[in-house]
Amino acid sequence: MKKKNKLKDIDVKSIKIGKKKNIIMRHKFLFFISVLMFIAIGIMLYVFFSLFVGGNDKYGDRLKGIKTVQISKSETNKHAKEITSKEEVVDSKVRIQGKIIYINIKVNENTSLDRAKEIANEATNLFSEKERKFYDFGYFLSQNKEDGFIVIGTKNSSSDGIVWMKS
Repeated sequence: MKKKNKLKDIDVKSIKIGKKKNIIMRHKFLFFISVLMFIAIGIMLYVFFSLFVGGNDKYGDRLKGIKTVQISKSETNKHAKEITSKEEVVDSKVRIQGKIIYINIKVNENTSLDRAKEIANEATNLFSEKERKFYDFGYFLSQNKEDGFIVIGTKNSSSDGIVWMKS
């Protein structure tokens, strides 16, 4: 009697497995499409998370290599004092945000716009060649009087000259 029960158990198991194989074989096109859909969804999730969610740095990869040309706070203060030491300059500030060095220069009321631009050019030369090739520069020139000039300039790390825009 025990032999018959074992045979029945084996037959029932093989029939269940056979039914599963039979369902897959009958619907192999649908099975193939569903497997492809799962693979496609997996690839789309991977791409989405790697492009849009990855990393917590607000600058992304734009700051790669900044450790090799990092400028300390004491150096920026030294550069600001050196700019302020010119007789035409009333006040100056140098600050770094990300990959941009912002230089604010306020000149006295007798200084011409051309001389103020020369001072900004001289301020750029305070930084080493390596720093000038890595950082972008932003300039804000203003005159110490009510109807004086206000000029904004930018210099890209790959360019040699400053582009000025009067505002």
